Amino acid sequence: MKYPLQLLAGALLACSLAAPALAAPASVLDRPAMASAKASRALLLDAAVAGKRLVAVGERGHIVFSEDQGKTWQQAKVPVSVMLTSVHFPSENEGWAVGHHGAILASKDGGKSWSLQRADRDAASEKAGAPLLGVWFADAQTGFAVGAYGYFLATQDGGATWTDNSAAIANPDGWHLNDIHGIPGTSTVFIVGEQGKLFRSTDRGATWRALASPFDGSFFGVAPLAPDLVLVAGLQGQVYASADQGNRWQKVETGVTSGLNTATRLADGRLVVAGNAGVVLASQDATPVVTRVTRSDRRSVTALVPLAGDQLLAVGEGGASVLTIGTK
Repeated sequence: MKYPLQLLAGALLACSLAAPALAAPASVLDRPAMASAKASRALLLDAAVAGKRLVAVGERGHIVFSEDQGKTWQQAKVPVSVMLTSVHFPSENEGWAVGHHGAILASKDGGKSWSLQRADRDAASEKAGAPLLGVWFADAQTGFAVGAYGYFLATQDGGATWTDNSAAIANPDGWHLNDIHGIPGTSTVFIVGEQGKLFRSTDRGATWRALASPFDGSFFGVAPLAPDLVLVAGLQGQVYASADQGNRWQKVETGVTSGLNTATRLADGRLVVAGNAGVVLASQDATPVVTRVTRSDRRSVTALVPLAGDQLLAVGEGGASVLTIGTK
């Protein structure tokens, strides 16, 4: 398979898809992540909440966790050193992380330690070297992982077995699937990807429907924040909001052209969107209207996790940091 220079997580160079020959799966899949005091300051691509703990994943198999809302970090025990791209905890203790070479890791202790559930070791495989880019679990048994070239896996037994689920969606050209998330407290799940691809399930992933897209460029992130508020973010500063679970979309005028990767909502209801070049956009209220509050360090942000008050955890270039958005 020919691998283009497609950049992950909003065109961060450190996340580029590499040809299989550039990294031997036998080494990165069998070599534990190296302990490093700088793990929380290296490139991190995603973060999640595990009970009262924060967990973030990134390059070289680094997984770090914080017990004090991001003030200090500890490094988890991880059996691989592949780039990890996404993490999700459906419960306080059980979580999953995914990454390059189709690696899927599981944790039973809230992110402190991890085991490898599956990976692509066959160099002749169609997906050899391709990364998984998003993971989401409905509960401790039912989960999905999506990735490059239409990669779509499903499990019904907590990851003991993973099966190819690509036939479940209309993606015959194998466009990259960049993110997957469900609306909390509902059975509705969304997948977003290249070429404006949007898919929705209303039965916790049992069946999927392609949605009409408002944009023909790549979407990097989907944030289903509530039944009446779903945000998608992507190339060229594009953000769209839906109040009816994806049937119709309203364009959010961001005023930026940088790729946008992630969105979330603060405890006070305000919306925050972030992306490349340190761009952070925050609404004045709970409506999808944003103003620019770009990070002074210009470091790209790939994931956000709301904390208390007007603070949130941002991960990306330079690792994990706590941002204060400010009062209304």
